[in-house]
Amino acid sequence: MIGLLDPALFLPRSDAEVERDLALVVRACREHEIQVVPLGEYWRDLWRLFAQPFERQLGSTAKRALQELRKLAEGSKRQLPALDSAAGKAGRAWFEQMFGYGALGVSWEERMVAATLRAAMAGEKVVLFTRRIEGRNLCVHRVHNCRLDETTRWVLHVQPKGIGHKQILCVHHLRNMSEPWTTRFDWRLPASSDGGRYPFCPPDRWWKGSTQAHRTVRSKPAWVDKHGNGWARPGTPGTGYHWDVFIDLAGVRDLVGLSEINVVEFGAPAAEGNAGELHHVPDAKEGKVTGTGWSC
Repeated sequence: MIGLLDPALFLPRSDAEVERDLALVVRACREHEIQVVPLGEYWRDLWRLFAQPFERQLGSTAKRALQELRKLAEGSKRQLPALDSAAGKAGRAWFEQMFGYGALGVSWEERMVAATLRAAMAGEKVVLFTRRIEGRNLCVHRVHNCRLDETTRWVLHVQPKGIGHKQILCVHHLRNMSEPWTTRFDWRLPASSDGGRYPFCPPDRWWKGSTQAHRTVRSKPAWVDKHGNGWARPGTPGTGYHWDVFIDLAGVRDLVGLSEINVVEFGAPAAEGNAGELHHVPDAKEGKVTGTGWSC
């Protein structure tokens, strides 16, 4: 697998955020055998225009994280064929959204199209390690204390000549590697692989922009799964570690016994229960939970 780096990884922010974001890239590369290849189409400019000035602003710990990432990439011995003038096509609107972003200065669209096509020509899976920024590839929906972070660009599309269409996942969290649908949906949603009785089941063709990913449920912004269930964050501050799940389909309500349940989120402390299991039963709800869940 080949990894590319988003220039936005090297835009100013707190040292703690830098350490978190760059450690994610390094860990993902090691755990999933991803090679960050320093492709000439973008690498020298990436380091000259972004990473080097960025490094001078960092404290010692964050600086070491950046140096570790550079060492990992420049230690790659992977050689990829040069890009010819008819290498293929790219979904320009998506690249423009990501790399025409104003904070990057001049547009990076052409550099990133060329680098992505060259990586994809190798015939392997390619991912882009990215950073979500509100107004660029993130839209935040807030209603009182409920918040839903909508990723607005979770995949890029290229069509290398002689290979055909390729989807490039925009990875912003380690869980994106094991559960690719979390590039679009919240990584804290429990998956069927977590073993719980009440997993979030991503819609079929979740990667398509035309597929509904969220809607308002009882005045809260909520993710929508393939069963029509709405998954919202708790509305009361300090009650985290679970999802408020609203069950609209009569058949699913009959199966579960309630129209609303609270389900443990992925990543919760062990004391909260297992991901995808009941966290607690909401007070004053008609009916009785059956203990029967659903499958994806």
